[in-house]
Amino acid sequence: MAISTYNSENGEDLFKVYVNVRSKTNYSLRIQRKLIGIKTKREAEREENRLIRECERELATKESQGTSWGDLIERWEKSLLTDPQLAETTRQDYVAAIRNHTALWWKKQAADITRADIRELIHQLKATGKSNKFLSKTKGLLHKAFIYGIENRLIRGLDRSPAQGIQIARVEEKKPEILTIGEIKKLLVEARRYQTPWYPIWSMAILTGMRSGELYALLWTDVDWENKVISVSKSYNGRFKCIKSTKSGEYRAVPISSELLALLQEIKATAGTRPSILPRLSDWTRGNQADELRKFCLGIGIPSVRFHTLRACFATQLIRNGVPPIQIQKICGWKDLETMQRYIRLAGIEIEGATESLKVLPDADVAAAVVNLFTKEAVTFAPVS
Repeated sequence: MAISTYNSENGEDLFKVYVNVRSKTNYSLRIQRKLIGIKTKREAEREENRLIRECERELATKESQGTSWGDLIERWEKSLLTDPQLAETTRQDYVAAIRNHTALWWKKQAADITRADIRELIHQLKATGKSNKFLSKTKGLLHKAFIYGIENRLIRGLDRSPAQGIQIARVEEKKPEILTIGEIKKLLVEARRYQTPWYPIWSMAILTGMRSGELYALLWTDVDWENKVISVSKSYNGRFKCIKSTKSGEYRAVPISSELLALLQEIKATAGTRPSILPRLSDWTRGNQADELRKFCLGIGIPSVRFHTLRACFATQLIRNGVPPIQIQKICGWKDLETMQRYIRLAGIEIEGATESLKVLPDADVAAAVVNLFTKEAVTFAPVS
């Protein structure tokens, strides 16, 4: 609170009052008032008291409603830091999405945001061409933020998230990009023939099922030649240009097959003193690995696929070869079998032979007799011209 004097344009000494009342329970919540043009100090003191009471009443009203949406999101963001299962990039993406799409709500009381507001936001995003998958994910993030606010008593007067129950059209599962074994072989044969520097990288991806960042971070010290396994414990983060933990945050081992062993020995012979197993191409460092693979695939006449598809090729071919899904899950570093199920369906293993027991057609000799019978009838009853 403050009362001060100032000179008006006509040289008259006047008083001005500034009042700032901050919440004791929510430090980011405050009410401010300012009044100028007061002629006497006594009048200024009366106005100061009046403004204080006015601010306190408004503050009490806002406190009864809870925090603003902006303050809620800032607190929710800090709470996400304590989630050990959430990667830093994922946390940033979550908060960035909320900040970008709910900017108009920022100063609004979270308790005042209704289902109608959320439906309107979803309608606006859909109008810009966002997919149902994106809409569903955005709604889910809003729901999580509201649940955090309700459980931590930051939102007053709500006992359920306004995002709860809002329906988004079912997200159709897209068939994963994949290459057949013939297309995989053609990719690698042509890559070697054209001597592309990507050949060892693509080969390693297909023979290990490792992610792009994991391959980039792979060092010769990660190879156990004696036990024939590769230790996967780190990954390159293209966004922050640094080496970090794997996506799951866990260590895993990838067995070295005879083909992979021959490839590693070939790479080792030309690697010199390079600590990384694979050459760190500039386009790879810049994150252009998907574009480079797509261009090459188009050039040799096979389906254009992204880099991550090579990991899917690895998993699918192992499934076709009868490797148990639980083993593939461990090699690839998936925490559950949900992702694996997509590749199992793609490979057709779960339905292979399922219809073989369905025997409904007549034997060949019976079928021939039936054909002859209908042929004779057709001739017998043919209309006379």
